[in-house]
Amino acid sequence: MRHLLTLFLLLSVLSCCTTPSRRDAMRRGLDSINVLNRTDQPFTVADVQPYVRFFDRHGRANDRLLAHYLLGRAYYDHGEAPMALQCYQDAIGCADTTAADCDFVQLSRAYSQMALIFCMQGLFRQQLDFEMKAEKNAWQGGDTLAALISYEQQSVAYGEMGLIDSAIVVIENVAKKYTQFHADADAAIALGSITLTLLNKGEVIKARQYISRYESESGLFDKNGDIEEGREFYYHVKGLLQLKESRLDSAEYWFRKELRDGKDYNNQNGGAMGLATLYEQCHMPDSAAKYYKYAYAMNDSMYAQMATETVERMQAVYDYSHHQEKAHREEKKAADRAVVIWICIGALFLLLFIVYVVVSKLHEKSEAIRRKYEQSLVLIAQGRHDLARLRAKEEFNQELIAEKERAIREQETILKALLKSDSRSHSHAERTLKSSEVYSRFEQLSIVGEKPVDAEWHQMQAEVFRCYPGFGDFLRENTFRLHDKEQKTCLLIRAGFNPTVISHMIGVNPSYISNIRSAMLEKLFKLQGSSKVFDKMIRDIY
Repeated sequence: MRHLLTLFLLLSVLSCCTTPSRRDAMRRGLDSINVLNRTDQPFTVADVQPYVRFFDRHGRANDRLLAHYLLGRAYYDHGEAPMALQCYQDAIGCADTTAADCDFVQLSRAYSQMALIFCMQGLFRQQLDFEMKAEKNAWQGGDTLAALISYEQQSVAYGEMGLIDSAIVVIENVAKKYTQFHADADAAIALGSITLTLLNKGEVIKARQYISRYESESGLFDKNGDIEEGREFYYHVKGLLQLKESRLDSAEYWFRKELRDGKDYNNQNGGAMGLATLYEQCHMPDSAAKYYKYAYAMNDSMYAQMATETVERMQAVYDYSHHQEKAHREEKKAADRAVVIWICIGALFLLLFIVYVVVSKLHEKSEAIRRKYEQSLVLIAQGRHDLARLRAKEEFNQELIAEKERAIREQETILKALLKSDSRSHSHAERTLKSSEVYSRFEQLSIVGEKPVDAEWHQMQAEVFRCYPGFGDFLRENTFRLHDKEQKTCLLIRAGFNPTVISHMIGVNPSYISNIRSAMLEKLFKLQGSSKVFDKMIRDIY
């Protein structure tokens, strides 16, 4: 018995040992897989796992770091981001940052890959944190290019979090560093990535400088000045720059070039929106409407494509088939627990997907109603403008005037129907009114206790009538039955002001406002009741 025990212990010790030649062979095998990774050639989880097991027992810190990192890359390429994250975290845990020979460059790559996964999942704060760690370790390892790339990627996280100024600062700083290290093309490409943001902020001069540098130094353009395939959105930015500088012919050229060369939905939407905006500025409503319609169609297609890609990415990221295979090789109890957990996660994501689809449909319907409402407002305003021009001419064209009046009435009928049939239209109308300049002016007057002048009353009435055409018809029909203070009271109640503010605006006591509201309830609606009933009746007229 003693001899058997001794033999067993000896075999156990020998099994835990390895020869230098065996370690060298395993190291060469690990390096060969690393070459496949660097050259984007395929390899599997099964290819890497033997090296992970070996170096976990016999390897140095750098060997374990590389093995776990490559295992993470294999899981990621097979669509298993959760396992990839775990492997990258294990790789980071293997690194000995106190050792003189610590492979900081490889450690930087692990942090960078984790940042990429967080970015794909929309976890931008985590992405920023890990990109900073990747940059720090790349500098420590002496890999300048990797450090600058990680620094540049931080701008993506800042932008997605809405920290636009921080994103701009990062890009400008990294461009300076690229230039210092003679990477002029990388600097130009980085600066080109923020030109649209600068234009949206109104920094036209800086945007022009960066676009010029992008064109001359990026190396992305051929001898004809055409950008390489897949980057046609540059034409959209170029068109916006020309539009900001009032170079309308040039702007039209670039937007049309985007439509012609950029075949994807994003470029089709961008080119159409650019042309629509251009024609709107040129007071060409027919052309503007044509391209707005096309842009909205492309936007819907782009939205559907993004939704499909999001679902596919979620399915790829959270595929857990290999987790189940691993669970079957473990103890039954642990396997059952893992299956239950993943089923719950799958059910949760299915529920989230259903909610996503429902919310998307509701949002799409709301946007369609909003566009229809705003289109009617635009057509009514344009019609009244055209009508005023026709009436200002010395010779009236009665037939054309009648046609314009009929078109305006048709749009007002559409607007009334929208307001009556859908509560979302009420919100659109209220937001449109409250965002107007005259409404803001009335709010300011109410704060300082001043009364509006006649011109301001006329502007407020026109804006309320524009947003609520049915109320405009009602008040015009009852004008002869109401004196001036009563008409103004009705107008301000429909605009949403409270009785105290109304009394200050009109210059009467609050009790007077209360009394005339009760009186008008009977006069206009043949009802008896409180002033609050009158307010509700007025605010229900669209």
